[in-house]
Amino acid sequence: MTGAGLISLAPLALAGLAAIVAMVMAPLASLQAIRAVAGALLVAALAVVVLRAGSMPAPAYEILADDALARFGAGLSILAGLGVLAFVQDDGGAREGPALVAIATAGGVALSAANHGAVLIVGLEITTLAMVALTLMPRTAMAAEAGYKLFLMAGVSAATLLLGAAFAFAGTGSLMIDDWGGSTGLVTVGAALLLAGLAFKFSLVPFHMWVPDLFSGAPVSAAGVAGAVSKAATAVALLRLAETAPGGVIWTLGLGAAGAAAALLGNIVALRQESLARMLGYSTIAHSGYLAMILAAGGSIAGEALLVYIAVYVPAILATLCIASALGGATRTDLRGLIRSSPLAGAAIGLALVSMAGLPPTSGFIGKVYLFSALAQAEAWILLAAAAIGAAVAFYYYLRFALAAFAAPEPDAAERMHVTSGAEKAMLIVALALLLLPGLYPEPLLALAAGVVP
Repeated sequence: MTGAGLISLAPLALAGLAAIVAMVMAPLASLQAIRAVAGALLVAALAVVVLRAGSMPAPAYEILADDALARFGAGLSILAGLGVLAFVQDDGGAREGPALVAIATAGGVALSAANHGAVLIVGLEITTLAMVALTLMPRTAMAAEAGYKLFLMAGVSAATLLLGAAFAFAGTGSLMIDDWGGSTGLVTVGAALLLAGLAFKFSLVPFHMWVPDLFSGAPVSAAGVAGAVSKAATAVALLRLAETAPGGVIWTLGLGAAGAAAALLGNIVALRQESLARMLGYSTIAHSGYLAMILAAGGSIAGEALLVYIAVYVPAILATLCIASALGGATRTDLRGLIRSSPLAGAAIGLALVSMAGLPPTSGFIGKVYLFSALAQAEAWILLAAAAIGAAVAFYYYLRFALAAFAAPEPDAAERMHVTSGAEKAMLIVALALLLLPGLYPEPLLALAAGVVP
């Protein structure tokens, strides 16, 4: 192994080290100290990714890619992990939260570089198991129910992924993802099983049932891992798989059908929610649907559109979840007057929800433009219609919640407002910048995405 190969492992190693150090510190130090040390190590991992941008690929092992796509996924996963770390709490007195967030981030880094079936499955399961542990930390009835559903379905998903990889290996004689192309009988069965397992991780219909309970019953940090860290890394893994398209038409039809169903169901059910967390749970299903439809449609700008969309979605969901964490079990009514009691929180949630709705001048507008452009260019008219209907429905409920933050507060609402901590304020400021700057000046993000696509 060369020195460059060792350096290519540094982001994964530093994320793993952050998890180990945070776990060792858990019984000895305060939550703030643990977060600071884990955050510093994750920042170092991000610095390595940034400094290596543009350098020649130097994979340490053949099973771990070191191309621009792997680095993009690693950087986005680490940024998402840092965002979740800012609002992770010591639920039930436990201080293992930062360690679990770092474990999930390490899984996301590995998943982004997965060039082999074993790495794909291990990366997914590392992230999922950390999510299960985060869900169960408060030891409340709602957290137990959410964790139980997640654990059972994750087990079924893991078995499905393993069986899919076995069929793909039987059909091709290889576990390298690049070799899984074709549409022979065994590969087609393997592709269907792999797609079912990945659809669970990506919260696509009909494998979405665990998501609303996780967002409403588990700690908000678990929702952050599911909605940002895991979603970003899984999107990159799906893009890499889409380049191979195992199973041929089965893969594209399955992705398209699951994506359209997720976009419609997620948005329609979110329309009826009054709880902020539960609304975000259903809306994240819809956003997964948009990403799946981009991949199913294909076309020359599909990869670029997916990367742009996930890059602008991550800061929006993290900002919203951070405020949900600060407010506790907030409903739409609880948001009234937030801009007065906490201007930063009010501005952040308003801008984040507007971005998820896809309105200018936020970065979400750029994401929606790329979504519709990719589907139109591929002439995927049915998928385009599903995306348009979903986006129109989402426009209404996102604005309902966003406008509530600027409305006059209820007479007894002031006592429910909480001032965010220093780490949360820093995260919200960064999120605000990422929500505004690409919307006003999108060229750097677009150039980055175009240079990353395989």
